[in-house]
Amino acid sequence: MSIGQGIALLIVPLYALDLGGSPASAAVIFACRGLGNMIADLPAGYAAQRFGDAYVMKAGVVLMIIAALGAAMTNSLPQLGVFTAVIGVSMATWLLARLTLISDRVSTEFRGQALSGLAGLQRVGNFLGPILGGYLAYIANYQLAFALIACLAGITLLLVLTYSTDAPSKVERSPGLAATAETQVEHSRRSITALLGEYRLIFMTAGCVVFLLTLLRAARTLLLPLWGAHLGLNAAEIGFVVGLAAALDMMMFPLAGLIMDHQGRRISAGACLSLLSAGIVAIALSSNTLEFTLAACLAGLGNGIGSGINMTLGTDFAPADRRGSFLGIWRFIGDSGSFVGPSLISALTSALGLVSSMWVSAVLGIFGLMILLGFVPETLRQTDRKTRG
Repeated sequence: MSIGQGIALLIVPLYALDLGGSPASAAVIFACRGLGNMIADLPAGYAAQRFGDAYVMKAGVVLMIIAALGAAMTNSLPQLGVFTAVIGVSMATWLLARLTLISDRVSTEFRGQALSGLAGLQRVGNFLGPILGGYLAYIANYQLAFALIACLAGITLLLVLTYSTDAPSKVERSPGLAATAETQVEHSRRSITALLGEYRLIFMTAGCVVFLLTLLRAARTLLLPLWGAHLGLNAAEIGFVVGLAAALDMMMFPLAGLIMDHQGRRISAGACLSLLSAGIVAIALSSNTLEFTLAACLAGLGNGIGSGINMTLGTDFAPADRRGSFLGIWRFIGDSGSFVGPSLISALTSALGLVSSMWVSAVLGIFGLMILLGFVPETLRQTDRKTRG
């Protein structure tokens, strides 16, 4: 699944350009992935809490197969946007199910390393996916690259069906709540409203940081292929640069986990925001392949030092008895950034140009750093530090 997502993140904007779209329209198509993430987050959180993680994982994988096959058969930008949104729904559903699973089974003092390991697996896919996808698109066509995504998702589905079990939710439900679908929906709505009120300060501060960090990451993911195309590189060359940056990103996850569990979550998040912002500025200043590659690697290094930080903060803040619903809201806030980031780049590119969108993205990253340092508490408890120390 991670390799398939890595392929999709590279070829969706490039395929939009290949279909005749402008960089701004390619950004809009890419933003549909974030929209799909947002649509899925709250329902997936509720479903994971009610029906179990394995059930939600299977649903996410099936959606990926449908979306990839649909994108392989499309030849228009609106249709590509629809299937890109379904890819976003798929990945959000898949990720949230795994996140609730780890939240239930891993204690706080080891959670940073567990979730950075999960993020590291995602980064392995982001390393292999762009190289495979870019090469296939270059030697054959984009349809074959989408077909590969569907095949990888099919293999994943077989693995999940073979090894997973549909464990029921650990949260007790009274018989009255199971009476009707209307009662269940109303209970879910009230639970979400109560969580928003009870944890409003966390959502307004830490949630804002997560939103801006996700926005910055989405901007980086989109800007790399767009800037590579601007410099005249082909799909295979862009895939190689993106894959190289992802390799550095991937190698950082063990260090990221140790930093989170020994030094604290704020240090990891602060380093991630700082280096990502610097990397995006470096991309904007690059004018040849070497400079572009070095800038991409700097951004990859920054992204890797924050491996798992969004998930770790979310699971640290989440109440044990309402974890699925809380993480659904948390993911919704973060995934809003993956929708707003590409949308903002599209608007700024149309009005001011691609370089201006990069500078604005970097400034927003620094703003997120200021909020983190000023308002977000450290969630790694002193007792955990002593235990791990």
